[in-house]
Amino acid sequence: MISGLFTTIDNALVQENRYNTIANNIANAGTSGFKKDLVSFTRVMRSHALEQQVHTDFSQGNIIQTGNALDVALASRGFFTIATDQGDRYTTDGTFMLNAEGVLVNGNGEVVMGENGPLTLNEGQITINSDGQVFSDGLLIDRLAIVDFTRLQDLVKEGKSLYAYEGADEDMFQPEEIRVKQGFLEKSNVNPTEEMVKMIEMFRSYESNQKVIQAMGEMTSSMFSGFGFS
Repeated sequence: MISGLFTTIDNALVQENRYNTIANNIANAGTSGFKKDLVSFTRVMRSHALEQQVHTDFSQGNIIQTGNALDVALASRGFFTIATDQGDRYTTDGTFMLNAEGVLVNGNGEVVMGENGPLTLNEGQITINSDGQVFSDGLLIDRLAIVDFTRLQDLVKEGKSLYAYEGADEDMFQPEEIRVKQGFLEKSNVNPTEEMVKMIEMFRSYESNQKVIQAMGEMTSSMFSGFGFS
């Protein structure tokens, strides 16, 4: 019975972790470029414990038109390169703007990289073609540094739709096919309705585990009382 109690408690902890993942997905349903996390579990045969695995679903979110010339979406595989204080990071959130120095930056003020370095633009008309080439008043400035990865599981979330890459350099490459859409943004790939259904199912499972734990606790208390323990 004690073994069964530990298993039930383990299941309850698993559901709590699942709840946190679902809640984070829902909270970021409106975050451009956000990729939802999925939770899976495997039963470890020797200990009968549940082992949790969280992985990111990198499927593309809906692409919507914004009309903002500095908003950019990738309608193909790939990630924009962002220079941060911790090194290069990668994102599909193309919410860009110009800072006071005329450098293209993301919403956090971090520099958007071109193939030849930071993209510095003047105040002229900015055009970004489908290949990612950036023009200012018709003059070619550079091309967006867009990369992809053989092993997407080597990308680690750091918040604000940014990913650190922890894989091998040879597994990072420039995609052969790039389709950039100026004036568009890729939204989150979270389906709020789907996530709410998952949360309801999780709550039901959690409540069932709580009832089992409570019942086992009462049985254990009665058993010890029967032996004269108070």
